[in-house]
Amino acid sequence: MTMSAVLPEKRGHLDALRELVLLLTRHRQLTWEMTKREITDRYAGQVFGTLWAVGHPLLLMALYVFVFGYIFPSRVGRSDELPRNLTTYILAGMIPWLTFSEAMGKASSVIVGHAALVKQVVFPIEILPVKGVLASFLTQLVATSILLVYMGAAEHAWPATLLLLPVLFFVQLLAMVGVSYVLASVGVYFRDLKDFVQVFVTAGLFLAPILYQPAQLNQVARPFRWVLYANPFSHLVWCYQDAVYFGRLEHPVSWVIVAVLSSGVFYGGYRVFRKLKALFGDAL
Repeated sequence: MTMSAVLPEKRGHLDALRELVLLLTRHRQLTWEMTKREITDRYAGQVFGTLWAVGHPLLLMALYVFVFGYIFPSRVGRSDELPRNLTTYILAGMIPWLTFSEAMGKASSVIVGHAALVKQVVFPIEILPVKGVLASFLTQLVATSILLVYMGAAEHAWPATLLLLPVLFFVQLLAMVGVSYVLASVGVYFRDLKDFVQVFVTAGLFLAPILYQPAQLNQVARPFRWVLYANPFSHLVWCYQDAVYFGRLEHPVSWVIVAVLSSGVFYGGYRVFRKLKALFGDAL
């Protein structure tokens, strides 16, 4: 490939990225209003209303902590290498995973669920996957705040690495938006996608080191440790565990992997969405 061919291609990539950033910035007010409606409409008519936006994930997290912390206790415990308790370890990885899985579930049917808006020429359909991501992420912020309060009560101190959480939030948002764009695009043409996503979300909790550490795998499961390292969500979980649980960069390679992958997924997801959106009207 000649240099003249490479330069236009590179400019095309940059133009697409610039287009997405400008679009989201221009429609930030609309995106925020649709995000709020996403939360309120979901729990409209229920006794506890929008409190379920926080209550549901908190009850789910409490269930997992109880089951894996007390009924089937893990060997994760306090030591020089494992500085905090089991609850902190589980929640450090579970909170971002539940957020990511909720966003994926919403994205797989978001275009089909808003068919009337998609068919309107003037409506910026690019914000539809984003508003689902933001609605899910607001729950993560609340859950993380509660975890920090728990750490203060149980540990009487917070690690300095908590200052890295804003960085993790940012790269996670990039990855969630990119993945949501891909799922939203494919979900228009493959309506069964939401069911595959649901199965993956259920299995994904056990395919990432959320409820256990890789060193805990027995001899039967040990040959399958490569699945953990090949799973990109494992690296996101390890980054959160570094910041919240270990209090040090225990997995420095994972930070590099997450930073690179999230940027690539954000850009690549939008490219897929931009190529396929012209055909959404016909498919719907």
